[in-house]
Amino acid sequence: MGGSNSETNVGKKNHQECDENVQTWAAWLNRKGKLMFFTVCLLLSSVGNQVNFKRMTSAMPNYGWYLTQLSTFIYVPFFLVLAGTGVIEGASRSMLKKFAIMGLFDGLSGTLMVLGGSHTGGTMQVLLSQCVIPMTIALSVVCLSKEYHWLQYLGAGVIVAGILAAQMLSTGGGADSNNLMLFNIIFVVSMIPTALSSVFKEIAFKDHDGDLDVNVLQFWVAIFQFLTNFIATPIYTLKILGPQQVPLSEMSNLLYEGTRCLFFLEDQVKDHCGLPGERECDHCTDAWVPVFSYLFFNMMFNVFTMLVIKHGSAALSFLVATLRMPLSSLAFSSTWIMGAEAVQPGLSDYVSLVVIITGLVVYRYGARLLKEQLRKR
Repeated sequence: MGGSNSETNVGKKNHQECDENVQTWAAWLNRKGKLMFFTVCLLLSSVGNQVNFKRMTSAMPNYGWYLTQLSTFIYVPFFLVLAGTGVIEGASRSMLKKFAIMGLFDGLSGTLMVLGGSHTGGTMQVLLSQCVIPMTIALSVVCLSKEYHWLQYLGAGVIVAGILAAQMLSTGGGADSNNLMLFNIIFVVSMIPTALSSVFKEIAFKDHDGDLDVNVLQFWVAIFQFLTNFIATPIYTLKILGPQQVPLSEMSNLLYEGTRCLFFLEDQVKDHCGLPGERECDHCTDAWVPVFSYLFFNMMFNVFTMLVIKHGSAALSFLVATLRMPLSSLAFSSTWIMGAEAVQPGLSDYVSLVVIITGLVVYRYGARLLKEQLRKR
């Protein structure tokens, strides 16, 4: 009898351990499964976001300020409905300060990106946007005290070299002859607040007790981003912008003209435009298609970026976004997607693409080595 009871207890213990192992594996698969799903959605939405961003700025090149405000304000009621009463419940003083900082970074990023993107070709945007990776790594080291393998630093350096090669070897042929150095630089500068925002969001998720509602975060960030866009309005009045400069006194007219262009399909800039030194001519007939396509993909991109950062990390969100490079390059070369804006990649684009992808491979290999080193400690 004693032996039988002992065997029974051992059996129960083994069965209990088996159940615990199954539950542990189920929890791990659930967590990894969610992250994988969010990652795939981030990849798809990031490609759609980047392609339609270029299509939008090409269709309405004279309304950067208008598009920036529209693409921010439209999210306020959307995320208000999704967040519900959580908008008030999650609005503690400490969290509002964090939301305000995120909104500041996102507002500056959006303003500079729309402005720079108006004269930065689609393929060039794909390449230049990769500089956000070394920026994020540097900020993660400083702000999060993250540890990186030396191969990851090398990979980031190779990525920077690929970006520089894209700029120096660019021949400006085809539709990308619209590339202007000043606006390329503005586009690159927009990546700085983008990296700052993502790192700060990772800090906010880690420091927050409990589950931080992504919809609450998006609502308040959109509010503060909208306010930042107004504060950043004087950027559009700078003389260095040339024909794209908009006097402060004409901002109200820009709001009216942008609305007529987008919703009534009426070209506002038809005369004295299109030539060197002049503003771009309007293309308002079908402008609503790329604008609303961008708004949809941008909303999905922001949501899945937050979810990947929440369940993964800021660095992972940008590394995933780099996978869009070959997909976006194919999209920008497709006349079916881009129409007259389609650009066939040149030799410089292929060289830069190979260099940047090499940098990404080196970075990922370094990340794997670092993970093994941390596991052995």
